[in-house]
Amino acid sequence: MQARWKLIIRVLGFGCLLGLAVLDGAAARQLSSQVTEIDEIPRVRPEFKVPDDPDMLFYVERSPNANTVVYAVRRDAHGEVDSDTPVEGFWRWFNVDGQKKALNFVERMMAYGVRINRPARGQPVTFQVAALPERVLTLDLDDKKRPEALIQIGNHTARLVYVYLNVIEGGVMPTVPSLEIFAIDKSSGKVLHEHIGQN
Repeated sequence: MQARWKLIIRVLGFGCLLGLAVLDGAAARQLSSQVTEIDEIPRVRPEFKVPDDPDMLFYVERSPNANTVVYAVRRDAHGEVDSDTPVEGFWRWFNVDGQKKALNFVERMMAYGVRINRPARGQPVTFQVAALPERVLTLDLDDKKRPEALIQIGNHTARLVYVYLNVIEGGVMPTVPSLEIFAIDKSSGKVLHEHIGQN
């Protein structure tokens, strides 16, 4: 599967953030998207701690350090999914002491924040991460009533597990030559790996 993408780099306090937007024409930078089935979900950086927050949907790791952005279902006082803010993103500062830390305003608006698409009555909640607005995620429950984020990878509907951003620091701005998306196909149960990178 090939796609034309425009790579948008945003630099914030903790490194670079990636946005990809589908474009036509010569302004688009050539990136490729390749989807493969693999036997198990690999740990790109096995030395990084995997978050284990309650109601976690997925997480984003970045190559510079172990600090990780976690996306989880937010609950109201009655234990139900919060209707105003059903999904939240926050830092786990594994590079320091593992504490939970809120995303700052710029991070929420430009990179890791969640935009909820208000559903019609009886429809599932869908949402997007600010830096990847073309990837719509659906909040769902698995067969054991655990929350999960569903994503389209190629022609597969899959449960998103984690995203890894390859960040190269140096110069005036860091670059993000590639990212890896790992998910589990809802139909087959097979692991899907989508690599998005420069040609």
